[in-house]
Amino acid sequence: MDDFEQLQLLGSGGYASVFLVRRSNSAELFALKKISRSKVVIEQQKSRLEAERSILLKLRSPFLCRGFQIFETTEEVSFLQEYVEGRAFFSRRNLSWHCEICTRKDTFIAILRVSVDGKDGDGSGRTQSVCGTHYVMAPEMFFKEPYGFSIDWWSLGVVIYEMLAGHPPWEYQCPTDSTLEEYFQRIKRTAGSPFQTFDGQVEAIAVSPDLQSLICALLQINPRERLGKNGAAEIMNHVWFNDIDWAQLETKEGIKNSIAVPYDFNKDYNAARVRTPQGQCGGRESLSSAESIDPEDNAKYFADF
Repeated sequence: MDDFEQLQLLGSGGYASVFLVRRSNSAELFALKKISRSKVVIEQQKSRLEAERSILLKLRSPFLCRGFQIFETTEEVSFLQEYVEGRAFFSRRNLSWHCEICTRKDTFIAILRVSVDGKDGDGSGRTQSVCGTHYVMAPEMFFKEPYGFSIDWWSLGVVIYEMLAGHPPWEYQCPTDSTLEEYFQRIKRTAGSPFQTFDGQVEAIAVSPDLQSLICALLQINPRERLGKNGAAEIMNHVWFNDIDWAQLETKEGIKNSIAVPYDFNKDYNAARVRTPQGQCGGRESLSSAESIDPEDNAKYFADF
């Protein structure tokens, strides 16, 4: 830890704070997440900390923040991670809604399940835990059936549809135990053909046959019939992705941002001490229906985040 200079607080949450640090005698920047042991008291929190520690060092992807090192003292555990320059859009909500879905970390659609399915980072096995926002949960998770990666492909179908249409493929209301079956039946009527039925009407969305095919294949009630049941390559080989060079995408070579950015957020970010807002963000309702999540579910599933 003596090799790093602490520069700035980037954000803080319920039991952790993240700092911008620089390696001594170098311009290399990192994010350092500090977790106070005094705030990790219940067994569930301890197990999550152990899982985070294990997963951080195992995951390898150009699209996820890399973990480099873990420091431990009697008072705290610190994770040294890749620093990704940017800023969450807690304000300036006038950006297009699909950009907000992709970038705002406090919007529940962003808390889907980039998961390792019940294993600490090896990506195998099955689990029965219930976690996430109701309207992106796969049916098998609703009914606490053993599941694997197929739940993530279902959620992918929901997200693609919402980015296309601006709303979920079915009416969203937080179900209670007594209405869960009714909610599932509503999904069942829509899943697999979301463009033909929405609130009992034909959805007027300009969508190519290939994209419609992709979404419908992802939103199959039976996970054994869902696209991706044989692995991610099955989805990558779908006709809608024919123009994607996956090898180039993985290395990020030749990728250019063709979207004009009207405001330089990095300038504000680097000039300010940024703290993660607690509670409600912004002065008006989110454009995504995901923020209508039941507060009790929020407290139950995301209390430690």
